[in-house]
Amino acid sequence: MALLSTSLSIIVCCDNVHDQAVLSTKLAPHYDQILVCQLGQLPTLLEKEPTAQVLVSWRQFCAELRAVVDLCRIQQRSLLILLQKMQEADIQRLPESYDFVLLPFDSVLELKPWLDYARRIREKQSKVDKELEQLTEQLQERKWVEKAKGLLMRFHGLDEEKAYRLLRSSAMQSSLSISQVAKNVIHLLDAN
Repeated sequence: MALLSTSLSIIVCCDNVHDQAVLSTKLAPHYDQILVCQLGQLPTLLEKEPTAQVLVSWRQFCAELRAVVDLCRIQQRSLLILLQKMQEADIQRLPESYDFVLLPFDSVLELKPWLDYARRIREKQSKVDKELEQLTEQLQERKWVEKAKGLLMRFHGLDEEKAYRLLRSSAMQSSLSISQVAKNVIHLLDAN
């Protein structure tokens, strides 16, 4: 297995200054740059450090922590959350997306493997998000083609296969994608 780079920055954000110091000390042997911040400073620090991983320690799950999860998701950041108290009701309030790692706060827990795991989860989730975006785009393009075929069939009396072949040959002749030709057909024929 390849060794992971230790040159990445780690942002440590806690609701307790003592915990922040403890966590920073634990991470110091493994990482070159450990950046500590309060919740209000996190968005600015994320902008300044575009490759930084995030480690958050909080007493219990709350709205502020939910905002951190959402912010890290939007910015595609790996996130490790350490909670000191986790109640049963907190589990119901967790985000539906599992693109972060959640652990109980434990002063003897080795953090580096969990940060590496959080990074791998973020990478996998980013890949899934991109694939979903591509599939959604393909589905939307397919809808344009289907609508254009329907209009060609209705206005020109073509069967489905001939309508599709007409769209495809127009796309090849014009060096446009079939979905762009379909959009052009829809705009032209829908106006009538």
